[in-house]
Amino acid sequence: MNRFMRNIVRVAAGLAAVALLVQPGAARADAAGSVTMDLGRASQGEIPRHFVGFSVEWSLIERYMGPKARPAFTRLLSNLGPGVLRIGGSSQDLVPFDPAAPNTNRVITLEDLAAIRATLNATGSSWGVVLGTAMAPPSQTRPFVGPDHARRFVRDGVAPAFADAERRIAGIELGNEPDLSYRDDLESYLGDLTTYSDASVTGPFPVIAPNTSEDILPWQDIDQRTVPTRYFWDWPRILDTNAAVMRERAGAFGAYASDHFYPLARTCVNRPYRCPSIGALLSDEHMASLDYQAYVHGQETARRGLGYRLEETNTAAGRGADGVSNVAASATYGLDLMFHAACPQPPNAPGANASCGTGSIGVNFHNAEVRAFFFPEEGNAYYNAINYDPSPAMGAPSAAPLYYATLLFGRLAQGGTGLRPVAVTPAPGEPADSAAAVKAWRVETGPVERRLFLINKGDRPATLTVSVPAAAAMVNRMTPYDPTGAGRTLDAPQVRVDGVQVGTDGAWPGFRPAYVPVRDHTMKITVAAGEAAVITARAETPS
Repeated sequence: MNRFMRNIVRVAAGLAAVALLVQPGAARADAAGSVTMDLGRASQGEIPRHFVGFSVEWSLIERYMGPKARPAFTRLLSNLGPGVLRIGGSSQDLVPFDPAAPNTNRVITLEDLAAIRATLNATGSSWGVVLGTAMAPPSQTRPFVGPDHARRFVRDGVAPAFADAERRIAGIELGNEPDLSYRDDLESYLGDLTTYSDASVTGPFPVIAPNTSEDILPWQDIDQRTVPTRYFWDWPRILDTNAAVMRERAGAFGAYASDHFYPLARTCVNRPYRCPSIGALLSDEHMASLDYQAYVHGQETARRGLGYRLEETNTAAGRGADGVSNVAASATYGLDLMFHAACPQPPNAPGANASCGTGSIGVNFHNAEVRAFFFPEEGNAYYNAINYDPSPAMGAPSAAPLYYATLLFGRLAQGGTGLRPVAVTPAPGEPADSAAAVKAWRVETGPVERRLFLINKGDRPATLTVSVPAAAAMVNRMTPYDPTGAGRTLDAPQVRVDGVQVGTDGAWPGFRPAYVPVRDHTMKITVAAGEAAVITARAETPS
């Protein structure tokens, strides 16, 4: 059997295994396990204050930040605490900047930049922005691309729009996914990266690169270098090209390199590993591929004094998959993804990052149109965390399931320290994999306050015995919600946090945690299928 066929067999077997997560069948007992909530202090594992974020295409500025959309969109951002809004994606290499053009979604205008500035202003001082500009080989679809265009964008657009607010700009992002636009011509990309990074083009603002994507492949194949990997292994050369410039021009958000990751793709002809399903999305296999990428690239950036940000990600490339990207499973996945990005666990070196010394400084979930740029009236991409109004009114955006994962993480984990993955062990007498679908993370959110996140990625409830060295605890929950009453869980169309939803005006009514007494330092908790529970407890004395 040749290597290709071995990979097909292995992938097919893996998909069959994860499919069991969502296959109907005879009723099964709850999963059972135990976990210990450590209330001590840890020296590493910081989750930066601006960790959460969204990515929006340039073609959708009017839909998210136009006059009628802006108030609700601003509230949706502010609900999360501090964050970073990235304006870019594939549209940044297709949409020219023209300060004299009438405002449409096919061109970047001064009105667009003013709308972004007004949105940030309305969040107070809590949000920054990445502004993507074109950097790609010129073509019939992008004849305007070149250093002069980038220079005009910065000089005639960004500089006047953000006068006296330069600190709000996390960076000027140079091109989108150059591994696709430059393809095998790495030398041309490196040459352009040097040119565009020069202060005469993008100064004085920070620059962000390489903004690369990778083919959706098993981490084992990447590690063994048995498959083409675009620019994955070229990161050292790319970073060495402009790391010094990035450090020199670092702004309020620090100097960092950016990366993209998608576990699945809407199209997967003859490539079963890419095929979207709830089981595949929630599988350990695909999360391990994220861990591998984030750890390898995170180490490379750290060696050069740079941060690492997962600046574009979501559930499936190609604008998501219906029934996978727009249901509760996307929130379950998204919450666990943010923890893994902050503290990747390299599958080729188990335990190497147990102290969370390597990790991303943030995550941006991407938002786009359902089919193609410049056709927002056709509707939202399936993976959107925030849905825009596709009607001519261009009114208030609304929260989709994935939004609630960023809300829970932004308000209950972001800014914390002492991040750690926590082992969940099977209950006595239970099979070794009985609680394997439950993922646990702990974080310190104050001198004596600790939080334990329990994320049930399985299709049945999990009852856990939690050792909590405290007298009482508070519990918040992110739960699938099926308005039809049919009892759908992972495939439910909506999500609630503490039984509450975000208002139509974007306002968040607030968390409503439940008080739970702890007897003999032990508590029982059942986490429903697709649900996440956050246990907050206080150490009796600071450690």
